[in-house]
Amino acid sequence: MKVNINPFLNYVEDYMFLKPIGFETTIRGAFPVLEYEQTNALLTGIDFNSEWNITKNWQHRLIVAYVNGKDKTNGGALIDMPPLNINNRIQFSKKEWRHLTLELQNEIVLRQTHFPNNNFETNILVNGNFSPVLVDISTPPPAYNLLHFSSDFQFKTSKNSEATLGFSVFNLLDTKYRDYLNRQRYFVNEMGRNFQIQLKINY
Repeated sequence: MKVNINPFLNYVEDYMFLKPIGFETTIRGAFPVLEYEQTNALLTGIDFNSEWNITKNWQHRLIVAYVNGKDKTNGGALIDMPPLNINNRIQFSKKEWRHLTLELQNEIVLRQTHFPNNNFETNILVNGNFSPVLVDISTPPPAYNLLHFSSDFQFKTSKNSEATLGFSVFNLLDTKYRDYLNRQRYFVNEMGRNFQIQLKINY
């Protein structure tokens, strides 16, 4: 069994980030407006990685990543910091079966609880009158839990070349979720169940 633990602490001067400052209304709807700002930032966190060969053919891998960003100039949290995420993988491989590999992956992303409040008020037209409303542009989406499947095997295409055929399904259970680091989360969910077939030829 292999275990790798990497804690880190980084102080970054003139850290650049995009800050929401409002929104722009177009014929397609309202879209966030962002501008670059800089600050002094403190980034702390930990990366954990373990690999366990359960048997000759079965392997388990665990990856945990956490980072906490603080704005040391203005106080508070940094925007767009990834929340705690946990990745579990169980893999079956059989060299004698054309290097067959089957893998089931569980991806857990918790809700980000450290974030700045960049909400703002604006006036919108309701029944001919302007009314003030609070635009919540800061609150992160809920946590989510995804399941992925992947497989591949090798075969010869000629005497001196071989190919690898892979089949995978991302978001196997078709879970509806939104990613805090994706600014499209204001408008749509992330991609649902996705099938992929890959052919790689070595020659």
